[in-house]
Amino acid sequence: MTEFLEARADTAGAFEDLTTLRIFVRTVEIGNFSEVARRMGATPAMVSKRIAGLESKVGQRLLNRNTRRLAVTEVGQLLYEHAMHALRELDQAAEEMASMQDQASGHLCMSAPAMLGQAIIAPRIATLLQQNPLLSIELSFSMEKVDLYKSRVDVAVRIADVLDPGLVAIKLAPYRRVFCAAPSYLQQRGTPSVPEDLMDHNCLITRSSTINTRWPVRRDDEIGNVHVKGNFATDSGQTVRLVCLAGVGIMMAPRWMVAHDLAVGTLVEVLQDYVPDNRAVYAVLLQRSGASAKLQTTVEFLRGCFASMH
Repeated sequence: MTEFLEARADTAGAFEDLTTLRIFVRTVEIGNFSEVARRMGATPAMVSKRIAGLESKVGQRLLNRNTRRLAVTEVGQLLYEHAMHALRELDQAAEEMASMQDQASGHLCMSAPAMLGQAIIAPRIATLLQQNPLLSIELSFSMEKVDLYKSRVDVAVRIADVLDPGLVAIKLAPYRRVFCAAPSYLQQRGTPSVPEDLMDHNCLITRSSTINTRWPVRRDDEIGNVHVKGNFATDSGQTVRLVCLAGVGIMMAPRWMVAHDLAVGTLVEVLQDYVPDNRAVYAVLLQRSGASAKLQTTVEFLRGCFASMH
């Protein structure tokens, strides 16, 4: 029994070094010693040494290594999940204590959809930094929905109609969309009068992880879909806009992106009565995280960014 208790104590002692646990968690998430070292201000050799020391104390291999990549073992995955939760709780405690201060401080990780974030948030992010000199920000743009917990994201900007349970969602603005085309295209191909007419038109497709060939349309209070096709697809909304301006086809776009084009007449709205209105822009936070000064400051900053979209 004494030997068993001593072994348990030795294993528990391996987890007292929070810096090493943070390095281990980041290594599992990133999968590369060099990149972990760069992000944490260390050297690859130090990261490797820390991981090796942790494995020695635990008495089991946590990561399998080869020349190309790192792969977490079953034991390593178990430790990662527990360590990630524990470190998140400690970070949360630090944030809540920091919230007793009036000034936003600490490190904040923010995620936003690529096109929306680069157009609306990026031009204003310098102001947030200048007004909060104790705050450091890591801002990432992605086409995919980010898991806040696993990616250690403090606040994510999302465009959605339905949000995941267990998250705090703060509505920033409605997300209005529009069907539109260049006058030259409509003169040549005609103007659709009902959604089904889109099936006979060249529809320009914006894609993310999948091809978006089912466009949402609103009939009365219900949202349905119409199947569309066309000769161009891309993951760049601005590229679709340029192709649409050239008279190639019809696009479905966020209204903010084509507002000027509609105002000056280089694009014309079609199917106004069928535009879906079920989506909005949200700031999404983990439960209990909204009390910190840095989160409150960031949410107010985002409210300002999206104020013109109302």
